Amino acid sequence: MRAHPEIVGEILRLEYTAMSLNPNAKLYGKRSLLELLDTDRPEDRACLEASERELDMPWALYHVRRLFLLSETGKRRPVMRSTERVDLGRPQQLAERLDTVSERHGIDVMHDPLYGRARAWLRPRRENWPMAEELFVTAPARVINKQDDAFEREWHALLSGTATRLPLT
Repeated sequence: MRAHPEIVGEILRLEYTAMSLNPNAKLYGKRSLLELLDTDRPEDRACLEASERELDMPWALYHVRRLFLLSETGKRRPVMRSTERVDLGRPQQLAERLDTVSERHGIDVMHDPLYGRARAWLRPRRENWPMAEELFVTAPARVINKQDDAFEREWHALLSGTATRLPLT
């Protein structure tokens, strides 16, 4: 792996982007590829420098929503997702926009000081299903708009309290 730092740099950008939208999207289960690299090793520094070059691109501000729903029998359904690009720009510019809007609404913004990601949780993930998760986040502009079929209907059903909450017995 370390013999090809440009490839590792691209993989690091892909993982960073995925983890921006979903902090649980690490390549190695509970650990990210970034956590496996050591800045004191020259071959790892080359990979990290390649990653920084990969991240030097236009970024986007994304609106991300997820639904964790139950079936009528109380079993967990596959997670439904909606990802929408809201704006395009440089990381710092988008982070400042997110800071400004979030401050007006009393929402905290978390910043990654190393690479510049900013994330604001409107609805954090809970432990128990069903639940809705919603955030705004900055990340490399490589993610397309995508929404599962019937997402809006299910989103509104859950937020209005009409979604299936317990097994029907």
